[in-house]
Amino acid sequence: MEFDDLTSPIDLIDGGLFLGRSRIFPVRHRLLRTDVLESDDRIAIVSCERFADDLEGIGLSRLSDSALQDRLAELEEHLLDFAVLTIDRRRRTISYRASPMVSIPIYLLADQGGVSVDWDYARLLGTREVEIVWEIALAQIAGLSTYGPTTIVAGMHRATAGATLTASMRGVDVELPVAVDHDGPHEISPGADIESRLFEAVKAIIEARPFDPSRTAVELSGGMDSALTSIAAASVAGPGLMSLGAQFDGEMGAAQRERRAMLREYGGFDDLSIPAERFAPFSPASLRRNRYGVWPEDENYPEMFEAMFGMLQAAGIDTIVSGLGGDELYIAYQGEEGAPGPDGPPACPFLTDRGQVIANGARSRYPTGWLQETCWSGAASQSQRVLRYGLWPIHPYHNPLLARFVSRLPRSYRRDRRLLRDTLSKLLGNQVFAADYVKETFKPVALRGIAENRDYLIDLLRRSRLSQHPDIEDRAILAALSGDIGALDPDTYNALFRVLKIFCFFQ
Repeated sequence: MEFDDLTSPIDLIDGGLFLGRSRIFPVRHRLLRTDVLESDDRIAIVSCERFADDLEGIGLSRLSDSALQDRLAELEEHLLDFAVLTIDRRRRTISYRASPMVSIPIYLLADQGGVSVDWDYARLLGTREVEIVWEIALAQIAGLSTYGPTTIVAGMHRATAGATLTASMRGVDVELPVAVDHDGPHEISPGADIESRLFEAVKAIIEARPFDPSRTAVELSGGMDSALTSIAAASVAGPGLMSLGAQFDGEMGAAQRERRAMLREYGGFDDLSIPAERFAPFSPASLRRNRYGVWPEDENYPEMFEAMFGMLQAAGIDTIVSGLGGDELYIAYQGEEGAPGPDGPPACPFLTDRGQVIANGARSRYPTGWLQETCWSGAASQSQRVLRYGLWPIHPYHNPLLARFVSRLPRSYRRDRRLLRDTLSKLLGNQVFAADYVKETFKPVALRGIAENRDYLIDLLRRSRLSQHPDIEDRAILAALSGDIGALDPDTYNALFRVLKIFCFFQ
């Protein structure tokens, strides 16, 4: 979009919006509704997740400026995801506002001529050379959250929960949301069936949308979070939903296989699983081998998800119900057992002392919301995969009302996710999630991926411009890569995986 085009008449042609030479193509999906609202001074393009009785498609309305503003204010009460792109013709600005849930963040590049916006960072960056925001890079290597509109690519902004990005010929301004004041645990009525309330709430969040069982799949990892969301989806749809997950090896994999089998039988799922060991990271077919192929903060295992989502697309699936965000519901308040302490992660072995100080200074201080920061970053990390395969994600746990409900429960319900464990035990008639739970981990697959692609990664390290930074200990990275990968201590392994993701992105 060019600033010089903002006063041009707007045309709606085949689902695209055209202003002079500028063009906007909203994401089209049956779970979304797009409304184009036009007044004398502004154009607002509102994309919302649909409720079951909402109209589908795209519509254009001519309004007064006050009526347009009223429509935008109503979004504060919208209980599903939404995003708004606003063009102010008089001020010659373009702004993007994300909801407090922000399932799919956009990325924005601006200069004095105009703005480029896309949910696909690789498409947006193309083949251009970019500058690295070094303090962000160092913080990510250190394992510190950098969630916010500023990204690791200089000049590129990202939409974040509840924030507004406004671009003009002077640059990009950011308006962050007002922090939410968590009000702590409340008393509950004696005999209250909190487990049933949780399950019914998750069901209602799924059922609120135009749910089509023939085009919907559920994540079924074998973990607790996806267990509840998949059971809730099956309760809404009945048997026959597709399910998918990655299957691991060893003792962990055996326990996972038993849990998945139990859930498949309970929900009546048509299951799809892939052998995780065959999709190790950094392999020759991995998108990580392409510059800008996988954003450093994206999921650790795009190789697996590319394979699974490709098969869903071939089966005619366009919606996936996930268990993302379940961990993040069960917060611990200051003074409660399990509350986060003042200390951050350990010093990173691949940064100098000065680099660690810079990293600490870049740590995210994003305003508190009802959802936890890891909910937002988790949804962002998977957003590229789903949309590239024509999927829209339903994250039932990413709902402020549900998060507020759980946050107000006494600590006994939130500690060690006891509410979730007890809810699953009650539904399944099985105590496996409450007392005998062997959690799955990607680490063995990651170690194999690093070891098997060692030569490629060492060559990447030696030719990367990141190795030239004075606060990155490239010799220590090289030593870790050249040694026994399986013998790395957990902190060194985690730091190595993080630094390799960044090296791959900027290759």
